[in-house]
Amino acid sequence: MYWHYVRHGVKPSEWFAMGPGERVVLRAFMLKEIEGEEHAREQMENKVKGG
Repeated sequence: MYWHYVRHGVKPSEWFAMGPGERVVLRAFMLKEIEGEEHAREQMENKVKGG
């Protein structure tokens, strides 16, 4: 819930009002977002290292 509030403005009351399926989908989106950020960071690190 914290991630969605800080990054996307989902209020705690909105989070708790969601059904379990909606929460599962938001979790999947969150994990995909984290994966994309990790990939972007790795690419930047490789460029800095000259690779």
